Amino acid sequence: MNPEDILQERLARLEAGELLESVLSGLPEAEAELVRMAVALQAVATVEQSNTAAQRQRLMRAAQENRTMSPQRPRSSWVWPTALAGGLATALACAVLVVGLAGLTLWLNLPQVTTQAGTPAPVVKATDVPVQSADPQAAVLTHVRGLVEMQSADGSWAKAEAGTLIRAGARLRTRALSSATLAFYDGSQATLGPEAELSVETLNAPKIGARAILLTQWVGESDHAVAQSDDPASRYEVRTPSGLGQAQGTAFHVSVSIAQVVRFDVTEGVVEVVNLDVIVMVVAGQSTTILAGQAPQPPVFRIEGEGEVTQTSAIWKIAGYGFLTDATTEIIGEPRVGDWVAFTGHLLPDGKRFADRIVLLHRAIENRFTFTGEVEAMGAIEWTVAGKVVRVDDVTRIEPDLAVGDEVEVRGGIADDGTLWATSIQRVLPNGFRFTGVVESIADDAWVVSGISVTVNVSATIEPGIVTGDRVLVVGQILADGTWQALTINKIESEAFDFVGVVMSADPWIVSGIALATDERTQIDDDLDVGNRVRARGRVLADGAWLAESIEQLDEGKRHHIEFTARVQSIDPWIVGAVVVTVDDQTKIIGDIAVGNWVTVKGNLLPDGTVLAKKITRVSRAQGCLIIATVVKVVEANQLILFDGQTVALSEGLDIQGEPQIASVILVRVCVDEDGTLRIIRIIVISQLVEVPIVILPPNDDGNNNNKRDCKEGPGLGLGHCKDKHNDKHDDDDD
Repeated sequence: MNPEDILQERLARLEAGELLESVLSGLPEAEAELVRMAVALQAVATVEQSNTAAQRQRLMRAAQENRTMSPQRPRSSWVWPTALAGGLATALACAVLVVGLAGLTLWLNLPQVTTQAGTPAPVVKATDVPVQSADPQAAVLTHVRGLVEMQSADGSWAKAEAGTLIRAGARLRTRALSSATLAFYDGSQATLGPEAELSVETLNAPKIGARAILLTQWVGESDHAVAQSDDPASRYEVRTPSGLGQAQGTAFHVSVSIAQVVRFDVTEGVVEVVNLDVIVMVVAGQSTTILAGQAPQPPVFRIEGEGEVTQTSAIWKIAGYGFLTDATTEIIGEPRVGDWVAFTGHLLPDGKRFADRIVLLHRAIENRFTFTGEVEAMGAIEWTVAGKVVRVDDVTRIEPDLAVGDEVEVRGGIADDGTLWATSIQRVLPNGFRFTGVVESIADDAWVVSGISVTVNVSATIEPGIVTGDRVLVVGQILADGTWQALTINKIESEAFDFVGVVMSADPWIVSGIALATDERTQIDDDLDVGNRVRARGRVLADGAWLAESIEQLDEGKRHHIEFTARVQSIDPWIVGAVVVTVDDQTKIIGDIAVGNWVTVKGNLLPDGTVLAKKITRVSRAQGCLIIATVVKVVEANQLILFDGQTVALSEGLDIQGEPQIASVILVRVCVDEDGTLRIIRIIVISQLVEVPIVILPPNDDGNNNNKRDCKEGPGLGLGHCKDKHNDKHDDDDD
């Protein structure tokens, strides 16, 4: 049997749900690596190239990816027609031949994990063997990331692997930094986010005839993509401690807090939400909340987006807009002013915006620096590293036992006078790594943390009391044979990762077997290619995905020894953030840069401590973008009038997907530029109501319900900058 036939046969076994370690058994190493590569690439294909934590809702993805929303978009599958499967094997074999023997040797030397049976397996961030259920009365557990457990008959919990069949009566839970999908026979899917728990009460999902999928979600979050059924008797139902939702061919999100506050967010179709014999119909673009012991609240329109935080208090300002918050608002990652966050929320009856969730994506980069070099002097208030003086204080995190001559990385902030203040100084380990993950298994000589096997020995320092399911920070070094060896393992509430590895793929990004998500704010060095040695840094999102903040070239002659972002104060000579920068004929200047612009400088430290720039890049200072669901009240030749009276100008070149009509529910995406200019990017028609809803404003100070609003020109509901004529002093709070 030739290599292509072998690969085809083993992939077919994966399609049938066989575990990877079994499929690899007995394979020659070269063919085994082809199978591992296919699994790794398939796993990475499921990582969302977006910025939100947990599961990104499809209405947001549609607007960001410039595409029309499709009725259903099932996840990728290993189940291909036979002819296509053979083609894939050929493509993979050809790809390896193109890379050449050197590339294959590189792959063989990359870090691997070893299963309990001793069979090597790829180091990937999603343990994922996608299959489809062959039984209407069973679902397949797939797209598993982190630690997912299923309850046994005696009440104990055991790890559930990808490919496990889930039947009625099963109870599942995900731990921190973990997620998984239930794939049903009819094409429906239910995806559990981190720290969620769900029971399967009834399961019979034929493709023809009445479907019955009844789930109970006890806590956490889930996303549901329900396949269309022509049988009116079909049921897809998600029960919660505070009500339930029923759907037919739709997509929606369910959130259940520890306090049993429940929220249903609908992104496609209609969901019927019920509690205490009260029924509300929630359409695409809307959500409803159920407080414990109460009926569902009237549906409200959703807001989603990303942007820079410019104020934190009871009222947050994100992407140039104010958002009310209270104790129910979930804030993840401790974002601060200047940070970039993702947010979801809704519109209140008076048009004000309320934030349901704010998630840190990227720390502020302004006036920040990082560089590596040799420690030349150490003092109580300042250190000299690679000729550069940095200030330290009581809050500087300095790794213990550092000494003159050590290679270190210094990170911190740039003061107005150009002084470098260090926030951390840590030893640089050749091929070092540090990452946060969830403990999946513990053995005497190896731990598995978020799918990565790390070896431990007597020299490793491990915090006592760590058990399976704990979040930990692992620090160590990748050895010459590819082993990830742990030096320390500690329980810590960190979301960061930082490791040195080799690029295996740039589309999608795989570095030493680790799948990395990227976004428009990820800083990636130029001309990176497969085989390059890089340093990847970023944040572990709530569902366990790794979002890269930077991918930096480390190959000899291409490494940047210093990088910082600040405002340009002068160009001749170059002064950036009060730091004097030397520019020569080899320096790349990216963008039209003027005094006052923000730029990122990458370069090297010269022996005298000055900075020689290799590249200076203008940094976009756009404040962010948001998407609001709203309803069309009037359609005119050159504008839409929304149900709150605001207008959207239909300018030439505006991307309109669908045909807006009276009572159409639309998504309006607007971005805020650096100077505060509002730009409508896109309008998407997502559903059609029977009639335009009525706006009810709260009564004003005299008790009459005639509280007029003075709105600056804005592109749509909740997007204009408005103020209450009776209360002008609060104008800043609501802008």
